[in-house]
Amino acid sequence: MLRKLQRILTGMEITSEGVKLVRVLREKRGWKLLGCISVPFPDDTLKLSYKNQNVNDPQAFTRVIREVVRRAEIKGGRIGLSIPSEVVKVSIQHYAELPGSVEETERMVAWWSRKSLPFPVEGSQISYHMLSQSARGEKRMLVAIGFKEVIREYEMDLREVKIYPEVIRPSCLNQFNFYQERIPPSGIVGFLGLLENFFTLFVFDAGDLIFYHGVRRGFSDIHFFQDVEMTMELFQNENPDMGLERLFFSTQAGFGADLKKGLESLGEMEVLELDAKEIIDASELENGSDGRLDLDRYASAIGAAQSLVE
Repeated sequence: MLRKLQRILTGMEITSEGVKLVRVLREKRGWKLLGCISVPFPDDTLKLSYKNQNVNDPQAFTRVIREVVRRAEIKGGRIGLSIPSEVVKVSIQHYAELPGSVEETERMVAWWSRKSLPFPVEGSQISYHMLSQSARGEKRMLVAIGFKEVIREYEMDLREVKIYPEVIRPSCLNQFNFYQERIPPSGIVGFLGLLENFFTLFVFDAGDLIFYHGVRRGFSDIHFFQDVEMTMELFQNENPDMGLERLFFSTQAGFGADLKKGLESLGEMEVLELDAKEIIDASELENGSDGRLDLDRYASAIGAAQSLVE
């Protein structure tokens, strides 16, 4: 009876490879995973783009979503949604001053970003999160910018099966949000998040986010570690007086041991893999499954569900 009175939260992640859906519950002792489902797309269902239609095969897309909903035994409803990181521009931006309203701030961000966007700035959809001030007193924000028509395409196709996204974020941010409680608030610490075909590097100084960079590159690509090294060099060039002390990482694509070994070769920092089982209780599912449940694979979907209570 108690569980019926508590709000069960649903999170979904859409990637170029398929759809993941989770159902989670927030209890006094922490988060509990009630169910997780993953269904792959047929080849070429999605063609990821910042400015053009992403759903290349609408019928296949809808068929997979319907299958996910059927297996989850839900009748639609509101969800937190992770969309592909490859279709949203995320960056840290600095401003001497900010306008007084959200609308004016979004217009200012759009104007300053117009030259770097691969789509018309008039069609942009902007969200931002305020960070701490810089040492020079500048206002700092973590900004996500997408093309309205691309984001709307995902929304409208989900509405076909009575799924209504309440909070929409790129997968990379929801993946980090899931793990952020495990990032220590002291020292110069990094978090590397690996998705299927994308990775991100966040760097914090005493808990304050000072660097972010995302790259469209998966672990299986021959240039993966080269791009990770270049990203770490970019951080070092922007912050010449700082050095990473610890690098935490998580992967939704597997290869944890190989990733750890490769990261350890890139510097003298301590490298530690985060464990999703320390963040969310999945004991009911693990006890009823035949094999090991790879919780890290569902981090972005869980983060999407958790966004509904922020």
